[in-house]
Amino acid sequence: MGKIAWAAVTLDSSDFRKLSEFYVKLLDGKIVREFGDHGLAVGAPGTEMQLNFQNAEGYEPPVWPEEPGKQQQMAHLDFLVDDLEEAVSRAVELGAKKASQQFIQEIVVMLDPAGHPFCLIPR
Repeated sequence: MGKIAWAAVTLDSSDFRKLSEFYVKLLDGKIVREFGDHGLAVGAPGTEMQLNFQNAEGYEPPVWPEEPGKQQQMAHLDFLVDDLEEAVSRAVELGAKKASQQFIQEIVVMLDPAGHPFCLIPR
């Protein structure tokens, strides 16, 4: 049987170009592939993994932490960082928000400009 390799995670939003710009800057990445008006892929240095972005009609940002009857998160991203305070500051400067509730002292939960949760975790 042939090997199955992890290629990408795709995030929906109402404006895939705006959201991808946030992650290009956050990860010091670059756009590695465009899918016309449907989306694009961002690569980060040191990895073959890609983050893909696409528009979703009627996109509703997830509510975090979850609330009954509200749009639930379907996944979240985790990023390892060398300096937690610096990473939080950089993410905020680029348009992210620190989540109103934090559950693990050593990890900071952030929300990207489209509302997707992601965690900044010290190495």
